[in-house]
Amino acid sequence: SSGINAEYGDWKSAIGRFRPQFLDFSQKDSQEFTSFMLDALHEDLNRVTSKPKHKDIDYTKFSTHQEGADAAWQNYKARNNSVIVDLFQGQFRNLTCCLKCGYKSVTFDTFMYLTVPVPKSRTTLAECIENFCQTERIEWRCDRCKVMGDATKGITIWRLPHILVVILKRFSYTGMWRDKISSFVDFPLSNFKAGHGAGWISNPQEQGRVYRLYGVTQHTGTLEGGHYIGCARNPVSGDWFTYDDHVIRPMRAEQTRKKEAYLLFYTSLPTQQDKEYLLQPR
Repeated sequence: SSGINAEYGDWKSAIGRFRPQFLDFSQKDSQEFTSFMLDALHEDLNRVTSKPKHKDIDYTKFSTHQEGADAAWQNYKARNNSVIVDLFQGQFRNLTCCLKCGYKSVTFDTFMYLTVPVPKSRTTLAECIENFCQTERIEWRCDRCKVMGDATKGITIWRLPHILVVILKRFSYTGMWRDKISSFVDFPLSNFKAGHGAGWISNPQEQGRVYRLYGVTQHTGTLEGGHYIGCARNPVSGDWFTYDDHVIRPMRAEQTRKKEAYLLFYTSLPTQQDKEYLLQPR
């Protein structure tokens, strides 16, 4: 069917007034734009009007990882408390282990999206996330040994967000050279059980949380002459549409699964907890 024209110039001009780099029509990074929008919305919607002084957390005083994670989350929300945090932000667990004495150091950090590596060959989204969470060997000064030595360091997801944004890291930089990785990444359209049977979810309470895809940003062409196309699912009808500049057309859900996929937007299927949250007066 024919495309539908949608006027977006006023909205684009408004964004450009706050971030001039998005004002013209040259190619920009969709990831950078998404990050700017979420950060800007968070700052404008932050319920904290007077931010307290940042406090460092002593994780050694907690007897369980859950206690440390909860303390880190509350410490973060004391300065950052918005609907963007409620819906889009999750929590990483960083675990470092001394290979000499076995001492383990645990810290927790918040995240807005997952930026996962893409290999040169065909792969799946789950494999990309597993590679992102792989344990690596590092040189580290152990708090118990008090000397530099070998250690392992790994990152896993402790708290999943209601809306999960995944960035497929397709652009690589080696010195002055830039390259685009065009490998096909197979990702689920629905029933994406995050971490089910895998090791990248370290919190048992989050294992198997179910997501469904609702948006994709595709990047066609090269780094020098590329083009972005948006794909989104109507939350009421479930129908998919493609947004190519000012032209909107219906599409099949399967058409989102292309080697051009760059940003993936997932929402978790409503659990009883999610329903209670969404019904709460804010």
